[in-house]
Amino acid sequence: MRQLFLFFSLSSLLAACGPAINRMKDISSETPPACQPSKIQKSKNNFLEIQGIMKSDGELWALPFFETAHINEDEKIVWRITGEGEKFHAEAQNENGTFLTPVWTEYHGGSNWQRPGQEWGTGFNFPEPGCWTITVTRGTTTGEISLEVLPP
Repeated sequence: MRQLFLFFSLSSLLAACGPAINRMKDISSETPPACQPSKIQKSKNNFLEIQGIMKSDGELWALPFFETAHINEDEKIVWRITGEGEKFHAEAQNENGTFLTPVWTEYHGGSNWQRPGQEWGTGFNFPEPGCWTITVTRGTTTGEISLEVLPP
């Protein structure tokens, strides 16, 4: 009898709170998460660089040629990525689902930036402010960084 009472009390409490719990879930899903841009650090050569978050084995490094990214400006990023093959691909996506490919991509034969892998340069021109995640792939190696892109 006591167990039945506890079950009844708990189910009554859940029934009474159900709409409030569902409302809290709806409110939290409407609030977009704050942008968590990738951490920028200084290399041994005093370059600004970002270590990518890997989605596979390997390493990805980004060398942004800016301190803060802005919309409607060509933003140069040099990449070092390990892996195999000549095929390199980069694309950005914002929190609204908009995809963007670089306005240019260029293989670099060499440089004084010392990170593992081969090097490519890209230029992105972000059309709107917000949080942009750039995914870079070389063969089966994939990593990403996130940038907060600001208005002009």
